[in-house]
Amino acid sequence: MINFKDQIFNCKNIIIFSLDKKNFIKAFTRFITFLYKLTIFIFKTFFINKKIEEFPFERKQLNEVFIHFTTNKGSHFFFNNVKHFGHGYDVFYEKLFRENRAKNLNIMEFGIHHGDSLAALSSYFPNAKIVGVDRNPFTTNYKSKKIRTLHCDVSSEKNLENLSNYLNKDYDYIIDDASHNPIHQKLTFFSMFKNLKSGGVFVIEELNFFQSEPNKDNPNQNFLRNLLIDFSENSENFQKSKYNDKIINFLNNVKKVEINKGVLTHKGVNVSEIAFIKKK
Repeated sequence: MINFKDQIFNCKNIIIFSLDKKNFIKAFTRFITFLYKLTIFIFKTFFINKKIEEFPFERKQLNEVFIHFTTNKGSHFFFNNVKHFGHGYDVFYEKLFRENRAKNLNIMEFGIHHGDSLAALSSYFPNAKIVGVDRNPFTTNYKSKKIRTLHCDVSSEKNLENLSNYLNKDYDYIIDDASHNPIHQKLTFFSMFKNLKSGGVFVIEELNFFQSEPNKDNPNQNFLRNLLIDFSENSENFQKSKYNDKIINFLNNVKKVEINKGVLTHKGVNVSEIAFIKKK
């Protein structure tokens, strides 16, 4: 629903992004655009968007919920009555989520699109509070008192730090399903990991999406993925020989890394790696 404190934050973060680029004209135009989008969002929320609580899914398996809300996280989904394969992440998420389904959780997901994934998470976790984050937080087709939507451009470290400071530090799950750009994934991970509670899990979807794009061997593209693989497969001494003290100190907060592979392909490449990083 509409949280006006959040909308003030959204406006500030939108302007911060432009001012950080030293583009004052764009800061003004983005402010005007924000007011327009917010007006449309308020109208949609009251008169068009569907109430998530109208969908009774408390006893459904996670994959059924994913399929109903047309996310690509599950085994498949339907778009214009045509069946498409999904990532197959439901198997991994079900294993992580099922024991905590009834708990009072705090969940954050980057990447809103039409709000399908937020709706699925809200339906699967009846007692959870959920924050959706996107550079356009007004695109959701659903409404719920359990869901907030916030602005953040994940290409901006200042935007991410501002978001981290605005939110609390007790999230059970943080899911990155935003741009899938490895540089943005790196920024998001290092900026937001501190907002997890002890024992919380940070999830990065399509960790290897860049492997289907040009410059896939660029070290900057590979950094986060290689770091997570090194943590899960190599010794602490090996990590110390490869990474600086700042990275090593950060890794001291990580308890476990698990990387799984789904089934969806892009340009002939399986781009469905999903990483689960558990905090100590």
